[in-house]
Amino acid sequence: MVRISVELPDEVAEALGRLATERQSTPAALLSRWAEEATAFQAELDARLAEGLADLAEGRTASHDEVMAEMEAWAEEVEVRHRDAR
Repeated sequence: MVRISVELPDEVAEALGRLATERQSTPAALLSRWAEEATAFQAELDARLAEGLADLAEGRTASHDEVMAEMEAWAEEVEVRHRDAR
């Protein structure tokens, strides 16, 4: 395991301390968990962007009109289900 130290503005450090206390944790534990979540999120985002760029390069795209028609059909379906559920 690697130890990394960071400098935080006083108000951020104080807010972090309050959050840690409320969650019965420590500032270091919260920051560690958040760093793990942020790096996992970034890796997922990078993978999805690469997939999208590959789709674009291969011509697997949809026009604005096609997307809007699909979204409108979806919205109508949701509206009907919501109305029928009453």
